[in-house]
Amino acid sequence: MQKRNILLLISSLVVAAADSCLDKYGYRCCSTCTISYTDDTGNWGVENDEWCIVEDSCNKNALENDTDECWATSLGYSCCSEGADIILEDENGKWGLENDDWCGIIEKKSGSNDKNEDDCWSKSLGYSCCTSCEISYEDTDGKWGYENDDWCGIVENKCTETKTTKTTKTEPNPTSTDPDNEEIPIVKSNSRITPVPGYFHVKGSEIVDENDEPVRIAGVNWFGTETAQLSPHGLWSKNLTEILYLIVDHGYNTIRYPYCNDIFKPGASTVSIEYYRNPWAKGLSPLEVMDVVIKEATDLGLKIILDRHRPDFQAQSALWYTSAVSEEQWISDWQKLAKRYKDNSGVIGADLHNEPHDEACWGCDDISIDWRLAAERCGNAIHEINPNWLIIVEGIHHIGETCWQCGDNYWWGGYLKKGVVDIINKPVNLKIPNRVVYSTHDYPREVFPQTWFDDPTFPDNMPDKWYNYWSWIKKDNIAPILVGEFGTKLEDDWDRVWLKTLVNYMKENRLHWTFWCLNENSSDTGGLITGGAWDGWHDEKDSMLEPIKAPDFRFHD
Repeated sequence: MQKRNILLLISSLVVAAADSCLDKYGYRCCSTCTISYTDDTGNWGVENDEWCIVEDSCNKNALENDTDECWATSLGYSCCSEGADIILEDENGKWGLENDDWCGIIEKKSGSNDKNEDDCWSKSLGYSCCTSCEISYEDTDGKWGYENDDWCGIVENKCTETKTTKTTKTEPNPTSTDPDNEEIPIVKSNSRITPVPGYFHVKGSEIVDENDEPVRIAGVNWFGTETAQLSPHGLWSKNLTEILYLIVDHGYNTIRYPYCNDIFKPGASTVSIEYYRNPWAKGLSPLEVMDVVIKEATDLGLKIILDRHRPDFQAQSALWYTSAVSEEQWISDWQKLAKRYKDNSGVIGADLHNEPHDEACWGCDDISIDWRLAAERCGNAIHEINPNWLIIVEGIHHIGETCWQCGDNYWWGGYLKKGVVDIINKPVNLKIPNRVVYSTHDYPREVFPQTWFDDPTFPDNMPDKWYNYWSWIKKDNIAPILVGEFGTKLEDDWDRVWLKTLVNYMKENRLHWTFWCLNENSSDTGGLITGGAWDGWHDEKDSMLEPIKAPDFRFHD
């Protein structure tokens, strides 16, 4: 999504007006001391995708604090705050995770007063060490205790006497009791889903099943695998089955599954999964975790759309390739997924690249930026492995000068304007026909105050806006449209009016959709799940979506 970057950009512009560095250097001062580049001017950082000046006071503070040098800055990362847990260790050093990003851990100088700090062996596994010596269970890693509702490692040289309460060699499972004898409840499902077997394909402007009967995709986005965690969020609070039951019990039939290409890296590992609740995940790679999630979801009758959301966990990209992830790798990784899930007809499609924007064009015939041509290359390569997948192609951002909000623009990935994005004369042509689904994203003014929200006729102006920018493809019987992202916090009546109007529009025009999002931790929109510990449900959002749900995959006019 573009939304967080938009808000950060606006904030940075406001701050820059009063920035002491702006007058002197032409760039604002950094808010942190992370150095990305040094020249004759001084030290430079990067924040909100813009250069900024690292002030001399950072060096002064570093000397005054007598801390070791932050070795991670040379690799493009900041250093962790004191006491950060070690998540992994490589040839560069020890790494932690803060603010959804990697950070370097500074080793204590010799003579440090923090005795036995390095004895905390469990930090490398993502757990702190215990303050007590009571052993709850033991495995090949070591002896474990349980404190503050979480596992902790027991440092034996700090415990001269230990009392063992359990000595099982196996991991606990979701139905066992924890060390405090608090039993994790066995969840039961009241699923509303009526599964539809087989793959889907396109017929005119409809998506149909293997019997050519129209079906409706009506689902949710469950993000996390595109972030530093490399796994769906919420598995730190709930077991997988509980979360999947929430989806099917509320009548959503599809999961759009965002990921990043980091999951394919050798040695990639997930972060923050609670193994007590999800013992199956211990030792699994991000791809293997994806395997389990997808199998359990499709066993429940859900369909899966895989979404290449980011090239790496750090950020989205305007184009489908970056300096770190080439087009060849983008295509190759898609082919790996097509092969991996070829035998599971519950995985129905590939959303090739999330939210093309900035320089991405449609039909300009420049192979380096023409998103339409790239979608054809990737879609055909996927079909060499699995010819049954739907190929989902999002729009672009704008037409005109390449800059923020220049030219005629819409939401990132949402611009499919009639008469401009020429899908009639320059469609995505694949060797295997009847597989292309076009996709848009749409959001309310709380995400960004687009000009059309200030129209005095709002919300009556929105149906024409939607028709001109994307739904004409469906209404003019060109191809199906998937509204791949739309969501809101429902914080005021404007948001409610927007969502109600869009839901009515999607119902009247038989549109497909995946709501953003399931997760409670979306800073832009919040989620269907709420409560701070993934233990609540947003009944108002859910009820507003009820008219367009399709638990049996059918339209109900």
